[in-house]
Amino acid sequence: MSMLDALGQCWWLGDKCIPEWQAWAVAAAVFGGAGSWAAAFVTYWAVILPINRRKWEDHAVASAEMEDFAVELIDLRERMGFVALTLGFVKPDGDAAQTNARVHALTRQVSVPKLQATPETLSLVKGLNRLKREVTQWNETTTTFDLTYDPELGSEFLEYQVANLKSRHATLMKEIRAAAVLIRPFAPEFSADLDRVISSGDGFLPLPDLPDID
Repeated sequence: MSMLDALGQCWWLGDKCIPEWQAWAVAAAVFGGAGSWAAAFVTYWAVILPINRRKWEDHAVASAEMEDFAVELIDLRERMGFVALTLGFVKPDGDAAQTNARVHALTRQVSVPKLQATPETLSLVKGLNRLKREVTQWNETTTTFDLTYDPELGSEFLEYQVANLKSRHATLMKEIRAAAVLIRPFAPEFSADLDRVISSGDGFLPLPDLPDID
């Protein structure tokens, strides 16, 4: 009872009630602080730890998928580099049949993985969706490409088709580079190749650095 006595002389059968307000203030601070530590501990185990675990799991799932897809993205970048070379020979006044066949062969397929969008992977998922849309647009443009002259449309339409084809190629290359930026943190094993994809233009990939030969 000595501790309670120190807090004041207030008792049900007593004649006087004289609380020690300073003592009560100290006690409130001590027990309040203990309550805060307990609340923080419970919050960590009930809220923060599960959130961190979910982030780790999301990152692990994305990493497993991106390790495989990084190889396919790098290959797509190299193949689209060869496409850039072919586009140099696509001209509105060229041989229509030969050019049509050449462009129709430029369709490219890529298996973009489907990831569940979470706070950890949302930007990655959006980037992959943009890439998938651009690949689809590219393939639609190449498969429907036709330089056969139509008097009703005139030669300007042929020029538009060629310009549109090259514009689609540039847009796809941009999305490939953007996807490489997003994939890189999830596929560190391919960081060097992805860096080349990120830093390269729309043509051929630069040759990798070769060791000096003495």
